[in-house]
Amino acid sequence: MLSLFLRHYRRFTAFSLGLACLGPVMLRALGFTPSLIGTLSIIFAAFLASVFLGALMYILAPRRRGCLEIAGMGALIAASLLYFTFPTSFSPLIAVGCAVGLWGLTSVGIGAALHGKHARKIGTLTSWRDRYSGHIPYPARLIWRHVVPGAADPSDHCTGMMAKYDEDLEDPDTVHVTFKGRKGRAAEYSLTFLERDEPSACRFFFQGNEADGTFVDGVFSLRTTTLDRDSCFVSCVEERSGLSIGKLVERWFDDALGYQHDRLVDILDRLYGETYGQTKAGLTPAE
Repeated sequence: MLSLFLRHYRRFTAFSLGLACLGPVMLRALGFTPSLIGTLSIIFAAFLASVFLGALMYILAPRRRGCLEIAGMGALIAASLLYFTFPTSFSPLIAVGCAVGLWGLTSVGIGAALHGKHARKIGTLTSWRDRYSGHIPYPARLIWRHVVPGAADPSDHCTGMMAKYDEDLEDPDTVHVTFKGRKGRAAEYSLTFLERDEPSACRFFFQGNEADGTFVDGVFSLRTTTLDRDSCFVSCVEERSGLSIGKLVERWFDDALGYQHDRLVDILDRLYGETYGQTKAGLTPAE
């Protein structure tokens, strides 16, 4: 669970920073003007409290995790507007009401900007590029088996979500895969291998429909460098086009490719830990 929370550090930071900045500004609107040390102490305390609040919200509603960064950005914008424009002569009730209302309006506006119709249109013109690399204490052949589609049973794929794998009858380099989605929906892709050098290198072009019906395409590449008999260095790069602006932002906050690496290490530990040692990989994100 801790590794999962660390994978969402960007999301929790955005949420906590926004609320930490909004707190002192609300106090200022209420007529309280603490010293610099007092203000910093309030920000620090509010930041820590917001981290725990964000973690609790994630545990209760993980599928609504995108609301955390939206609320954080909305709080940061609301704090800036209040700090520079809000008078201090209003009653506490009005001051708090205006602060909360402005926070709500900015959050709703950001959500609409990220997930609205225009955001989806703009998203089709943009590309998402993610990369991740690190050391894994398992042989390259096992990495290949659990990352490359078709190298093992679909249930053994590192995402834990591959439901079906079919080879194309006309093109030996093309396969069709299905991934489980939310509420019984599925994502379906066609993969065309551009490079397949087991267990060192793999690169394929993919296109198809996401679970929400969005059509996407892109390229995924895997490179493994053997360090010794039982360990290797892994590098993954994914480029994806067709996602809406909201989905692009959400994948960045998710650290999507890093999360897949964590799932891969968990599967390797579970299946081969007794043979190679129950050692968690020290994966380090690439800049």
